[in-house]
This record gives sequence, structure tokens and C-alpha cells, in this order.
Amino acid sequence: MLPTAVLKKMLATLKSIPHLNHVRIGSRVPVSYPLRLFDDELIAVLKDFNAHKTLFIPTHYNHVREITAVSAAAVRRLRNAGITVNNQAVLLSGVNDNVAALVALMNGLLRIGVNPYYLYQCMPVARVRHHFQVPLKKGIDIVDRARRRFDGYAKRFKYIIGHDMGKLEICGCIGDRLVLKQLHARRGREQDVSRLLVQQLTPNGGWLDDLPQVALEPVAAN
Repeated sequence: MLPTAVLKKMLATLKSIPHLNHVRIGSRVPVSYPLRLFDDELIAVLKDFNAHKTLFIPTHYNHVREITAVSAAAVRRLRNAGITVNNQAVLLSGVNDNVAALVALMNGLLRIGVNPYYLYQCMPVARVRHHFQVPLKKGIDIVDRARRRFDGYAKRFKYIIGHDMGKLEICGCIGDRLVLKQLHARRGREQDVSRLLVQQLTPNGGWLDDLPQVALEPVAAN
């Protein structure tokens, strides 16, 4: 949404940092204002930067109806510039919290060349949680049943909780217990990366803090 001249100046500075391997520009523009990407000057700036350092654009489609013809054409312009476009959706009650909606969304993204990347559990934000958050027990069931209908590329997305402690992948269930794996940790807690967590599922619990923690039994050494 910034003026192209401002973006160009910012990217030029990033281009000169030797240890910087890639850059992400998170934006909902491909969904909500795709006409911005029909600016040839903007595409030229992004393409030039991508020739020096790999550029990723994570975007935010939540429902297949957002994949319009104009939006698909805008994504095509990014892809023709060599830019990788990933999608970070949120599981939302009444919007995409059923198998058919998730299947249509992920397959629709692949159809226009957008990689399904993350499906976020809705955060417990005031005035949002009680309207849109799906219970984790229901969410896991929906995601698992949807994955059965995907090919390999569509099912690569991770079901995620963006918790204060870091980013947690929702791996699935063992009986009535939720299994998670920590993907990222906050600064100063690097030792937590890749640890497994087990929580007791409840019928209506929609966030990690709603679920009692279950201690992992130690594995006996051989």
C-alpha cells in the first residue's frame, strides 16, 4: 500500500545487507486491493529486487470466494516476476469451518499458483473470539478430514497456534489429547524450539490456555 518510490527505497537498503537471504512482504493486497498489482512500475521494482534476493509475499485468503478473476490475475503478475506467493488463512467459525470450504480454498489457491502455508487457529481477541474461534477439538477433526481429500501439495499447510510462547504446530490427537510441536520460540527461550507439548482436549477449548497440560511419560533407556 506504500507508494512505489518508498518501497523501492526500502528494498534498496535491504538489498545491500550481505547476510540477508530473503525478504517477506506480508500483504492482503492480492485479496483486498488486487488492482495495486497492475502497476507496472511496482512489479518492475519487485522483480528487480527478487533478482538479487529471493522475495516472498505471504497473503491472506480465508475463503474461496475471495479468489476472484482480478485477484488471480494480480497473483499471476507476481508469479511472472518470479515471486513466490504463500497463503496464511485463519480458521473462522461460520466462514470456512467445514471440510468443503477448506477443500475449496486450498485447491483454489493451488489453481492460481498460491502455496497453502499456514492455517491459523483464531486468536482469543476481544470481540472476535466468541464470534469466530472454532473449538480445537472441532478444528482438528475438520482439518484431518479435509487432508484426506488433498493431494500432496494442498496438504502441505500447517495448522498453527500463534501463541505468546511462540508458534506451535497442531499435529493431531492421541485419543482425547492434543499433540503440538513448537516451531519457533521467543527470544531467550531458544531451548523450547522443537519440543512437544500434550494438552487435554475439552469440548469447547479454543486456545492452548483453555486446555490442561498433560505430562509426558519418560521413555525408559535401553
